[in-house]
Amino acid sequence: MNELVHNPHDRFFKWIFSDKKIARDFLQNYLPQEAVEIVDLDYLTPENNSHVDEKLKESLSDMLYKTKINGLDGYIYILMEHKSYIEGKVIFQLLRYITSIWEEKYDPKTKKVPIIIPIVIYHGREVWNVETNLSNMVQGIEDLPDELKTYLPTYRYEICDFSIKGKKRIIGLTATKVALEAMRAGTAMTKEEFKERLARVFEYIKQLPEEQVHEWFEGCMIYLLNVREDVTIEEILKVQKEIMPGRGEIVMTIAEKLRNEGKLEGKLEGKVEGKLEERKEFEIRLLSKRFGNQLTEEIKDKIRKADEKTIDYIGDNLLEITIEELKELLK
Repeated sequence: MNELVHNPHDRFFKWIFSDKKIARDFLQNYLPQEAVEIVDLDYLTPENNSHVDEKLKESLSDMLYKTKINGLDGYIYILMEHKSYIEGKVIFQLLRYITSIWEEKYDPKTKKVPIIIPIVIYHGREVWNVETNLSNMVQGIEDLPDELKTYLPTYRYEICDFSIKGKKRIIGLTATKVALEAMRAGTAMTKEEFKERLARVFEYIKQLPEEQVHEWFEGCMIYLLNVREDVTIEEILKVQKEIMPGRGEIVMTIAEKLRNEGKLEGKLEGKVEGKLEERKEFEIRLLSKRFGNQLTEEIKDKIRKADEKTIDYIGDNLLEITIEELKELLK
C-alpha cells in the first residue's frame, strides 16, 4: 500500500476487504449465526463496481460479494461509514444501493432477484444509535392495519459498531484485528486515545508472520498519517519502539522510504507516485489478493516488464479490472 490517495478511508477499506481470507474471517465472526449457517463463506467472490453515490464517496465505501445463500446465488453487501459522526439517513442510502444491485442482477427468465444481506461497518466516535429496521422509521406504522402495512417497503441491516465508545470486541484473524484497530485509531478523539489504539495495532502486527510485518506496518502507517492531521511519524515510531522494540530497523527502513518518496511532508493530499518498480510490486501484491492463483507467474512477469502508462492504468483500476481485462492489457 505505497500510494496516498484522496480518500484514504476508502483505499484502506478496499485494500483490506479485497483479501478474501479477511472478508471470510470478518463475516464468520460478525454475521449473525443464523446467517453463517446458510451462507457459503468459501464461495465468496468480490465484485468490483461501487454503488455509492458520487457525492457520498468521501464518507461511504462499499464492497459486494457474490456467494451462495441457502444453496442459491446471493450477495453480501458491506457499506463502510467513515464519518466521525452518525448520519441518520444511511438506512435510506443503503436501500437505494440494494435496489441498484437488484436492477443489475434481475433475472428476466425467472423474474427474480437474489438475496442480499446488508451490513454497515461504523468506526466513528459515537455509539451507533440510529434505526436498523426501516419499518420502525415510518411514522404511525404501529397504528396501521396489517393490510396497509403491506404497501410499505421494509428491510433491516446488520450493524457492526467499532466505535471506541461502542466497545465491540474485536475478534478473528490477527490481520483482521490489525485492520479494525487501525480504523479505530483513525477516529480516536484525543492523542492519548490514539496512542492507546495504536499500541494495540502494533501488538497485533508483531504477532503476524515475518513476511507480513512490512506490508501491514506500511499500510497502517500511510492510512493513519493520511487521516490524522495531528499525528507525526515521530509519534508513531515512539509507540512502535515501546511495543515492537525488536522491529526498529524494519520500521525505520519503511519510514525512511516514505520520507524519500515525499509521503510524510506537510498535509498529505492527493496521490503521490512511488518509484515505478515499487508500484509494480504493490500492484502485484494487491492483484494477488484479488485473483489468487489466477494471477500466474507469467502475468506477474508481464506486469514487471510493463511500461509506466500501463502501470498507471492498472493502478487507477486495481479494484475494478478483471483478470480477462488484465491479460488483454498485457498482451
